[in-house]
Amino acid sequence: MLYTQLFRGPCGVAPYPSFAFEELFKLQNVTAEPEQTEIVIQDPSRIGLPELDGVNSVTAINITGEAVSFSPAAAAVALYGSVERVPAGTAEEEQHDAYVDRTIRLANIPLVVTSVTAVGGGTTYVRGVDYSVTPGGIRVLIGGALADAINATVAPADGGLKRLPIEVNYSYPTVDVIKPFTQGRKFFRVMFEQINEAGDGEKRRITCFYARISLNGGMPLNQAAEFGVIPVSIRLLSDPNIFDVGEASIWEWEVQNTDEAA
Repeated sequence: MLYTQLFRGPCGVAPYPSFAFEELFKLQNVTAEPEQTEIVIQDPSRIGLPELDGVNSVTAINITGEAVSFSPAAAAVALYGSVERVPAGTAEEEQHDAYVDRTIRLANIPLVVTSVTAVGGGTTYVRGVDYSVTPGGIRVLIGGALADAINATVAPADGGLKRLPIEVNYSYPTVDVIKPFTQGRKFFRVMFEQINEAGDGEKRRITCFYARISLNGGMPLNQAAEFGVIPVSIRLLSDPNIFDVGEASIWEWEVQNTDEAA
């Protein structure tokens, strides 16, 4: 049996203490490093005080990787928050103040804008001429009728920008709303299911019993010429419910032995 290493496979996450795993992200370049504590005592009967005895204990294992696929649920976990699904719908006569050459944030992500009018049923403005639709809302275009109407108003006494009240009718899609840093620390189980593309094609399963998941660096928000990857940290600790001597409490590896018949 060959033991060369080229393992690939999904990584599942389950709320502790369950074993119902979900693939929240796809990880690449995954490595694990033990966090060790060493306790030694010197031999006082010898010159130089050489080591008489010592104990090495692993207190934690730090797994790091890069998520190339990162779901909203994964973001909620890594950012210690929550995720809520808001269904699609329509907004009618949603009122906002419009400013020239500014993006007006709507209450929801606009999917199809059916009309933009002056408050009170006045002029109906034309998309692509008077305004454009963005993921954040609508942007008033310079040179259009809406911009002219705004410029015709009187600026506020406090020196703010000229504005015009408008009403927007639009539809919006189903969205997952992530609210980061609204919850305390949570623990999970993590399982790696893998097949060795090299070696003898053996299967491997690594079960991590008690883990914390967080970001391991900066989260890319606006990508350039390459796909963004999200650095993820999985910190493995001893499962507080595993007490038996000789039982692994941090993680367990199972590797198929291809020398034996199935």
